[in-house]
Amino acid sequence: MSTTPTLLCVHGWGFGPGFWRPLLRHLGDWKSQTMDLGFFGPPRLEIIGNGPWIGMGHSTGFLWILKHLNQEPLHSRCLGLVSLMGFSRFVRGNDFPHGVDRRILTGMQRELGNDSNQVLDRFMALGGVNRPMAGVRAQGDEQALAMGLHWLQTWDERVTLNQWTHPWLALAHRDDGIVTEKMTLDCFGHLPPVAAGGLQWLEADNRERGHFLPLLTEPQDYAATINTFLGNHFS
Repeated sequence: MSTTPTLLCVHGWGFGPGFWRPLLRHLGDWKSQTMDLGFFGPPRLEIIGNGPWIGMGHSTGFLWILKHLNQEPLHSRCLGLVSLMGFSRFVRGNDFPHGVDRRILTGMQRELGNDSNQVLDRFMALGGVNRPMAGVRAQGDEQALAMGLHWLQTWDERVTLNQWTHPWLALAHRDDGIVTEKMTLDCFGHLPPVAAGGLQWLEADNRERGHFLPLLTEPQDYAATINTFLGNHFS
């Protein structure tokens, strides 16, 4: 088994693996493998190789990693976690008061059958980006997108994250229009601190705010923080 871990990159809802290109260009010589959740074509979910891995997920992608942490090959070979505007639960509940209203997701599911492009356009706008910039103007797969919304409605991986004992890094924005500051704190705020890691708030340029846009247009700051974390724990 290689001693240098590979970054296992999982994109969020409404994106594809191309989402990672701007960030990966700034992450030096770290090896990476990008998963494809199948929102715009055939999924690519097989984890190739023997590891070890650093699970790096954006938004829904981080929840997907948590969901699979208790399964092989990640269970025994994932050495670290990196969350980019991620979460361990998404929808609001009695013990999760700052999540997203479930009715928003059920409404999106209903509308997917009528015009998936319109649903995606509104979602991207909420996150601060237009879809041509995001590189995902292609027609979405309605069934895959609906399944992704089902994950967001039903998956709760707070216990998995709370039991994590290896290094972790969570990057977030206090003014995120989708994953709010309070929601982020509910997921990560009580976890033990980690050298060069833990929960870190990044302030985007005033012109580049949003859930997606800063990672696409100004990935350098994110990459610098991730490189420091990776170098401190895995070099």
